[in-house]
Amino acid sequence: MAASSFTERFISRRNCIKLMGGFALAAGTAMVLPGCNSNNQSGQPTEGSDSDAAEQKDSLRIGITGKSTDVLDMAAADGSTLLPFAVCLNVFDSLMLMKDDEFVNQLAEEVTSNEDATQWTIRIREGATFHNGNPVTADDVLYSLQHVANSPNGMMGYMYVDWENSSTDGDRTVTLAMMQPHATFVEEALGEISPIFPNGSSDEDFNTDIGSGPYKLVSFSADTGAVLEAYEDYWDGAPSIKTVEFVPMAEAATRTTALTGGQIDFANQISATDAASIEGNEGFEVFAPGVGHSSAYKFCLNATKPPFDDPEVRKAFKAIVDRESMVETITRGQGEVGNDVMGKGLSGYNESLPQREYDLDAAVKVFQDKGITSLDVLTSEMISGIKDSVDMLAQQMEKAGVTLNVTEVDPANLFTDMNAIYNTQVFATYLLNRPYVTTAAIYTGGGSPYNFSQWNDEEYNALLAEGMATGDESARADAYSKSQERLWEEGAEVVWGYAYELYGHIAGLDGVTISHSVPLLSKATLS
Repeated sequence: MAASSFTERFISRRNCIKLMGGFALAAGTAMVLPGCNSNNQSGQPTEGSDSDAAEQKDSLRIGITGKSTDVLDMAAADGSTLLPFAVCLNVFDSLMLMKDDEFVNQLAEEVTSNEDATQWTIRIREGATFHNGNPVTADDVLYSLQHVANSPNGMMGYMYVDWENSSTDGDRTVTLAMMQPHATFVEEALGEISPIFPNGSSDEDFNTDIGSGPYKLVSFSADTGAVLEAYEDYWDGAPSIKTVEFVPMAEAATRTTALTGGQIDFANQISATDAASIEGNEGFEVFAPGVGHSSAYKFCLNATKPPFDDPEVRKAFKAIVDRESMVETITRGQGEVGNDVMGKGLSGYNESLPQREYDLDAAVKVFQDKGITSLDVLTSEMISGIKDSVDMLAQQMEKAGVTLNVTEVDPANLFTDMNAIYNTQVFATYLLNRPYVTTAAIYTGGGSPYNFSQWNDEEYNALLAEGMATGDESARADAYSKSQERLWEEGAEVVWGYAYELYGHIAGLDGVTISHSVPLLSKATLS
């Protein structure tokens, strides 16, 4: 694939960015939450626990971020809250999901491509039914994927599908034609967002019970949350927990207080401070799955404007960020230092890159030589710690004689005017950690609307294009490894640290799977 076509397709989508919310910011990996005591954050079951022998409870209340404008369609939800994704991923099966560091089949039985990755074949499992009893067919799958492809959150991953030449056998097989080779279709599309619903479903239908997942929707309100009940005929077995209630709670501290006060049983995404307060309290547990399931904090340097159109200044900025101090202070030790490339701890990450070191003297010299005395920074507290990172950056920049002019935007309004992001010199934000292959083209590819730094490097784009179009696994890995080297050396992304995702819950909860930062409950038990 030519680098030019790679860029052109991204540019053709740019006008849709105002509709594209933060789902890509919130997409996360999956992991299993085993039973553990309050001091166990290793992810290993607590020795001597035996939840199977205990009496099982059949209802669960979950506190999770939500707001009054949430819509129950994960393909269109703006991503600033997680309530829609939590409901959808329990009500709708996806073709594939990410578990640990690999993509696994859910509703799909098999996903294969031809030799040059210009055609992908999806075989869905037999026996899956919607909640009304109708079988899930290949026609449902093709319709669902087209809906996702035309939505704000799915358009980038599915942008190379040739829908006119794609087809089904009407039963269990879908054949997707590609406009050009797309060897990373699983990583960029199916594994990221592929919810399935009945053929012909309208936008209004998402508020009704039309899924094929382990839970049926009883009710949904953006203001009060959602109630789900177990689908007894689910293809993978009826869930043990029969009723689930998702309660919207905007603040992490509110979720923690509700957990310890008995109003909820599971607090999604709590802060490191709140986790420390829960630890040691009898009857409550904290789980931290590690860097593979973390939030990556970063500063995006605007490579189209002075002073960051100068590679030397970009390198000086990277050197002045005291990563170790920021990670220790902001995550309270519940995180790891970043190295300016996404995907740490996950497959495909280039471990050979030298760790970026703090070098105050070198950075100060560059800023002084270039006459840089102030920088404009845009920030939004989408998750706890982003504003703190800007405050710490200001302290570090002060040593170089540089003042930060900080503008803070309400998270609810952040994506309503993308020009504010595109025009600032520094944008402080975050992404949930994903494999590099999954995120590279969207967040760092030239012309992508999610490339907030707007760094557009011909050599880097060509390497991404080569990786995407290469069917040979070894050659593809080599192209992506080289692209990470180029990004590390010349790019405008400063991924300074990773904060572990933290979850609080009552003792006795076992078997929860975390995907896209929300709990999946088909195998959960509560004793």
